[in-house]
Amino acid sequence: MNTFETQATDFVSIEGFASTVTEAIHSRHSIREFLPTEVPEPVIYKVFGEALRAASWKNSQPWEVHIVAGAARTELSRRLIDAAKAGDSKPDTAWPAQSPADAKRRMFDLGMKIYGVAGIDRKDKEARDAFMLRNFAFFEAPVAAFITTRFDLNFYVGLDIGCYLNTVMLLARENGLGTCPQAALSAFPDVVRNSLKLTAEHKVACGISLGFPKPDSQLNRFHTPRESSEDLIHLIKTLP
Repeated sequence: MNTFETQATDFVSIEGFASTVTEAIHSRHSIREFLPTEVPEPVIYKVFGEALRAASWKNSQPWEVHIVAGAARTELSRRLIDAAKAGDSKPDTAWPAQSPADAKRRMFDLGMKIYGVAGIDRKDKEARDAFMLRNFAFFEAPVAAFITTRFDLNFYVGLDIGCYLNTVMLLARENGLGTCPQAALSAFPDVVRNSLKLTAEHKVACGISLGFPKPDSQLNRFHTPRESSEDLIHLIKTLP
């Protein structure tokens, strides 16, 4: 039995602050139920500002961050939900269409477990659709951020934005906050651009919801498993 299977039912506390990078890495996971408590502006600036130290190709820093809170967050959520109900998403870059078999297994397994913890029957399409729409309500988080780029959305720009996004999530965890990184928030880029008065050159790469995790939520405590290091990390000391 591999690590993925043995950790499939792990639950981890998401309360309090992370005192080390290692603790932040091991306790961070996607939060899907937030408290309505406002995040102080100095903390918002601290998390997103300190993350600007993230690595990027030749220090290109191909990201811009647009943070919404308060009335702006509420109105943008409404517009995104309306767009999602109407369908026809047109992200600025194509989402992955194919995955290796082992990745498909992990993705399917995760979906089944999240629906199970949320009390949703896999066959209940209405409930699944309602759960999906919660993406565009930012899972009730009081803060949402959209990461855009004026670069071509190629592989290496994606790597750089991923470095920034992961740094934001670890800094948030250090400061007692929860996050949920969301490709879904790039599904309707025209809505985002029009709402935030951005020009067409701003491509929407992804979004992230941020706030204080609801502490008594089983859905929040569910910790997604990982494959074993033996399966994915290969140390090579000699060559044939």
